[in-house]
Amino acid sequence: QLYSRLATYNNDFVALLTAEYRAEEAEVLARLEASADDPLGLEMSGHALLDMYPERRGNIFSDEVYRLTKAFDATTVFGRPGVDDDADGAEDDIGNDNINYLPPNHKISTNDVLMLTLQPAGSGDFFGPSTLPTAKDATSVECRVLNTGPTFVDVAIPGGSFEAAFGPAPNNVGSAGRGDRNMRLRADRYFSSVPYERMVSALGQITALPERAKQPPQKNGNNNNNNNSKNAKRKEMDIQMDEVLRDAIVSTYQHGEEGADLEQPCDIGDLCRKLARPPLPNSVQLAKQALDLMQSDRAAQFPEFNEPQVTAIGAALTRRLTMIQGPPGTGKTLTAASIAFGFVHQCRNISPHTKVFACAFSNIGADNLAEYLIRLGLKVVRVGKASGVSESLWDYTLDAAIAADPAARKAQEDATKATSNLRKFTSSKPSFKRGSSGQTKRGDVAIARAKREAATTAVKAAIEASNVAATKALREADVIVCTSVGAADARLLAACGIVTEEDEEIEADGRLKSSSSPSGKKMSPKSNGSSTRQDRRKLAPDNLPSLSTPFVIVDEACQSVEPANLIPVTATNSCRSLVMLGDPCQLPPTVRGDVTGTGSSPLSFSLMSRLASTLHQPVIVTAQADKTLRDDRYLNALPTKQAVSLVRYKSKDSRAHVSYRKQYAGSLLLSVQYRMHPSISAFSSAVFYDGLLSTPAFLAQHRPFPSALSEMLPSAHPEVGVRFVDVGGRNNERKGEQSFSSPAQQVASAIALGENTSYRNDAEAQEILMLLKDLLHEKNESSERDSNAPPMSIGIVTPYSSQVALIKSLMAADAEFRSLAIQSSTVIEVQSVDGYQGRERDLIIFSAVRSNRQGRLGFLTDWRRMNVALTRAKSALVVFGDMETLRDGDRHWEAFADWCEKMGCVIDAGIDESEANEFM
Repeated sequence: QLYSRLATYNNDFVALLTAEYRAEEAEVLARLEASADDPLGLEMSGHALLDMYPERRGNIFSDEVYRLTKAFDATTVFGRPGVDDDADGAEDDIGNDNINYLPPNHKISTNDVLMLTLQPAGSGDFFGPSTLPTAKDATSVECRVLNTGPTFVDVAIPGGSFEAAFGPAPNNVGSAGRGDRNMRLRADRYFSSVPYERMVSALGQITALPERAKQPPQKNGNNNNNNNSKNAKRKEMDIQMDEVLRDAIVSTYQHGEEGADLEQPCDIGDLCRKLARPPLPNSVQLAKQALDLMQSDRAAQFPEFNEPQVTAIGAALTRRLTMIQGPPGTGKTLTAASIAFGFVHQCRNISPHTKVFACAFSNIGADNLAEYLIRLGLKVVRVGKASGVSESLWDYTLDAAIAADPAARKAQEDATKATSNLRKFTSSKPSFKRGSSGQTKRGDVAIARAKREAATTAVKAAIEASNVAATKALREADVIVCTSVGAADARLLAACGIVTEEDEEIEADGRLKSSSSPSGKKMSPKSNGSSTRQDRRKLAPDNLPSLSTPFVIVDEACQSVEPANLIPVTATNSCRSLVMLGDPCQLPPTVRGDVTGTGSSPLSFSLMSRLASTLHQPVIVTAQADKTLRDDRYLNALPTKQAVSLVRYKSKDSRAHVSYRKQYAGSLLLSVQYRMHPSISAFSSAVFYDGLLSTPAFLAQHRPFPSALSEMLPSAHPEVGVRFVDVGGRNNERKGEQSFSSPAQQVASAIALGENTSYRNDAEAQEILMLLKDLLHEKNESSERDSNAPPMSIGIVTPYSSQVALIKSLMAADAEFRSLAIQSSTVIEVQSVDGYQGRERDLIIFSAVRSNRQGRLGFLTDWRRMNVALTRAKSALVVFGDMETLRDGDRHWEAFADWCEKMGCVIDAGIDESEANEFM
């Protein structure tokens, strides 16, 4: 039965992950193959950049930075965004090699994976299958996007890789000399197999048959004090993953569709009791000490905690598994950092070789966590490529520690020289070139073999020296911070005494093998679900005891698929206490298998969501109530209560009378929010959080509705921070993006690879642009009257990428708007709902887009997406939408429309599609 349970869990998730990976692979490869005869269409659709000229821009530690710009003789040339090609002076931009702009609608952004491929014949050599990065004889290098601008893309490439593939850059000043000025590259949006392989490896780890002989079942912490002194030294050296955590993850999994009527595979009550026990015998005592310190006058770095935060921190420090639901603005990152502080206190009482492991789903989340930990005075090492880390944290990265180590730096320089020598020799001999049919001299073969062996030896020495330097840095840290996928970083695993297969997979030219390298059409990632490494405990690379991470914190846990959450839990095989923070009432993981966009795929149900809906409500000691006054006027208002009743009455779900919060009762709730004006948070709190999300009374005064906006959008109750601008129309939505370039480019963009599946609404976009211009005009005038007026931040949020592109294009094409924006200090950002989760702005403008007579809303019916959209604003939320379409399409939107009407904050825009087109 145990084997069957483990096999089912492993096989189900491996199959789902493989389908996801193959879908991404097929999408990218099909896009490339379809573009073989029309590469310009691929560039117009935003997935590639052609005729790019590379320049070396320096280093970020071990990575080399290159800037890619459009070559002066590029086949495709784009003018300044928003400037009509027919306008006076526009021709001055075109042909000037200093002002060759990138396609305005390109989809390349920071931390994207790109594949750089050599165009052998220079500019224009990108037609035909042989020029694709997947071609057999293509010369390609994978890189990460570091930064983008209107005219450039900066990329980070592992040291030596660029020169090994393409030769030195045209502006190179190193010993290799300058490269060919006619070098031209194409840059294609690509994908990496690393996340897939690490998730499959984690599944193999969690479902491996437990070797209980190595770690006898632990008795109750109160009864094994006599054994503590005898086993202390052994446990210090050999901390292994708690089997109760493994059982909680695997045994609660139910095969089949979510909600299937299956017999519970384990005793949930008994499991919950085990998970509530302290991870270590003295955890309760140490937790009390840490909490007392955090709440004392001596700890000035800590703010005054509210009751739910203290309760959550205390529970996390004394339990083996704790899940904390953090709605918007409730201080989730502060809570996570404070828990890490308490765990550090426990680590210092266990061993100097134990560390706290703090992860987040995204690089931004990991950076925020690291910055908070640093403010608390903890020593932090940020694991991850510097290209994905905030520049303010570069000095805290593992790469920075390695670069500062003289031995590691010398070994890396030697490896770079050795691989460069090998490349120079092989490139100087025509018979060594790919596809050559010439005869190779015996002496040349011997020389090449010797140089190859020297390169391999040098690279191995560089890896060993880097691992030693990395281990020393990690040993000095209190907290190791990374993304969930980054938790399987080979240098970190080496410090923990774990040997990976990749350590041995070194090519003869001295570079690590990569399964995502485009050596052919199909990639071959490991997909059998078996562990890809040997968990062999040993001394760390610095010859001291290996590190362990008994305390694991995973932030943004509900944004990540379940196998990704397993990576930090299983990576070092030493987790004794797991804390997950997230919000199941916000957006689920984004997966390709979720064709509806509403979380329909099994992978859309995160590990935290699953466990929080399966395990019982934690029995904990509640902290002493705080004395903060709450503002519940809007939460207790009649329209708010009626909205809740309508949602429950119209629910088609079998769990209609179970609130969304109660569905995840296995987690602790942070119930005091500090982001939104109480009128903005009222609807979401009542409908999505069972009315438990409250707002401090002082926030109403700190988050007033902007007076200028109140004059533009008058309301019967001006103090309410919400406005609903009813654009109406019932027929305003359109599919696909609208281009503001030439007619020929519009056609190319429209047909490129059939990517017109998104929606836009011209009427709403035009209304938003007019409101923005009025706001900027008033803001600029008020700044002239009062130079000390604080700047306003504005976020424009919409569910559809085509609407994002449309609004950006309107802003770029409108000369009046550009002039006002240049004069203003107001920050304006346009993003999708999915891209705005976890962020906030003073004013949020939401464009609902959908407008039809059938009440079709698509993934707008996902209540979690709606919750995210309505909870980004601090002072003002303005919703633009077709009220009747929204009413007909979904009960949540109907309830919100009714709430807005009864609160007196609906404004009739009275503009339709035909009127909007007059502006276009």
